Amino acid sequence: MKHAIEELFSVVYRYYPRRVPYEDPGRVQTEEDRRLVDARRRAGADCEQWLGMLRRLREQFPANKIDNLSAHLAAGSHDACYSGSLYLPKVAGEHRHTIELRVSFLVPYYIVYSSRLVEDREEIEREKTLRATPPRAVTIFVHDTAYVLPAWVGKLIRRIKPELVEPPSVEDEPTRQVICFDPSPDEQPYAAGIAEEIEATWGYERMPPEIGAVVVPDVATNLRRLGAARLYDCLFSDAR
Repeated sequence: MKHAIEELFSVVYRYYPRRVPYEDPGRVQTEEDRRLVDARRRAGADCEQWLGMLRRLREQFPANKIDNLSAHLAAGSHDACYSGSLYLPKVAGEHRHTIELRVSFLVPYYIVYSSRLVEDREEIEREKTLRATPPRAVTIFVHDTAYVLPAWVGKLIRRIKPELVEPPSVEDEPTRQVICFDPSPDEQPYAAGIAEEIEATWGYERMPPEIGAVVVPDVATNLRRLGAARLYDCLFSDAR
């Protein structure tokens, strides 16, 4: 590591106002927030190095889709890094499997980790139990008006006018995200290739997970309240 924890905290305090909640309307008027927005816009305008690296990664891994997640930087809206995703084949129970890459433009560090979006079996079973419980009421639509009626009434109406009864809502299957900084054997070639390309392009170091997970207690980010923001959230992105 090129920097001690205290030095990284000092960088954070240059771009995030201390003890100011994210929802505070006066936050955008602070010198720190304006400095961060300016840094984002500069990174978005001067992104050829980043785009060039993504092109080389696509040449290196032609069978894998690679997304650029940093098109928003020019607007100055969020993040403190360049972000990208390399997609890997999914297995049963997975909705998405990627290698994520983040290159900070506030400090000379990067992170590479795997992300899997998997079925949340516990939540699925819980919802099955809830669905197995007969509803106590149903919604009936007559023209543009909705009526909430006892379930037994809805059962009678369904026999006569099934088109009036609201169909059960279809929700997305519950999922959870699994993040790992120690790549599995099948992920290792991709993670290593990405890391080598980042280091060759910028000369940056990988930030160790135990450093990135350190909480900066007196700042907030878009998705992390005061007391919950980590160095990862402040120097890279709070959107996993």
